[in-house]
Amino acid sequence: MKRSRLALFNSMSQKKEPLKVVQGETLRMFVCGPTVQSFIHVGHARTYVFYDVLSRYLTHLGFRVNFLVNITDVDDRITEAAKREGVKTAEIVQRYTASFFEDLNGLDVKSVTSFERVSNYIQVMIDQISILVGNGYAYLADGVVYFDTSKYPDYGRLSHQSKSDLSLRPLELTANKKSLLDFALWRPVVLEEGKWDSPWGRGSPGWHIEDTAVTLTNFGPQYDIHGGAYELIYPHHEAELAQGESLTGIRPLVRYWVHTGLVNLSGRKMSKSAGNTHLVRELLREYNTDELRYYLLSWHYRDDVEFSLPRLKRASRAYSRAVARAGRLRTFAARTTNRMGPSHDAVRRRLSPFYSAMDDDLDTPKALEWVENELIGASSSDAARDYWALRAVSDVLGVDFLAKP
Repeated sequence: MKRSRLALFNSMSQKKEPLKVVQGETLRMFVCGPTVQSFIHVGHARTYVFYDVLSRYLTHLGFRVNFLVNITDVDDRITEAAKREGVKTAEIVQRYTASFFEDLNGLDVKSVTSFERVSNYIQVMIDQISILVGNGYAYLADGVVYFDTSKYPDYGRLSHQSKSDLSLRPLELTANKKSLLDFALWRPVVLEEGKWDSPWGRGSPGWHIEDTAVTLTNFGPQYDIHGGAYELIYPHHEAELAQGESLTGIRPLVRYWVHTGLVNLSGRKMSKSAGNTHLVRELLREYNTDELRYYLLSWHYRDDVEFSLPRLKRASRAYSRAVARAGRLRTFAARTTNRMGPSHDAVRRRLSPFYSAMDDDLDTPKALEWVENELIGASSSDAARDYWALRAVSDVLGVDFLAKP
């Protein structure tokens, strides 16, 4: 078992747990990707930047990371967007998938191993649903295949709710479901340019089974980290957990459930439906990648935050001051001929406070504070050591403190 000092807050246990990965295995991390129906906003950016930093840090620690993000290109919202814009769904999917990659590039989110389109997994979904029907975990009612939550006694354990609690939050109201908690796996809904034959008639998959098809195909019956905003815990991640463990009989499906907080604007969650978004591509016209990442990392990832342009401007100025104060290290880099730098151990010792902050559930605000006040803020006679330490920090955070002012 490979270990590190990194401890992550696990939403399942509600506590920080030391990261452990089986020796020789690649750490497998899945993060819920976008539904490609519109441009991504700051709330999305925060999530993807955080998991990018987590992946970068794990790689820095010596782990091999297989970081997978799905692209939801089969969804009612895509059909609705196509109708609103008077175009085919294929055009919506192509346009906003391309814009998603452009925005990720603008954010320098570069550690993702692969992006998987759920439309490529339809047959896998049909096969998985057939297994669930065959082993009694799913049933057909009014042309819809539902997951039978009564057959999965631990339904609710990820969201820490009893079935009585969950009954107050019913899903997909219909008369012939066995339980208000049961959720759709397959629906006789014929999405424009998105309809498939199945044993239950022509239709389309439910949202939750899409991610299960992607993860079990690529990672097998068990993987290390599942991420996304905490608003997805119920019902989405709760459903994924129930489906996955019911399909394979192997527990736990996921070792660490790691969730980010929300980004709010004027006290409400930032979302397109609420009409209160700041798009990533718009912000990148005024702020560069480093400034925006610095801003997003200035909060702890689990905190809900209130977005504001004044705070973004302050973060931009703080980043600029940090870059200016790193001038002596840039000067050293320009003058030195010893590109090998000091010993590895010396650099790691210098980075000890940075590691302490990052190992404590990726406390990026504390890490940034140390960089500003100590690494580039305090006088030091060992410019070589500090230069290579700052290079390592820049690589992990994806924030270039050695950029030209």
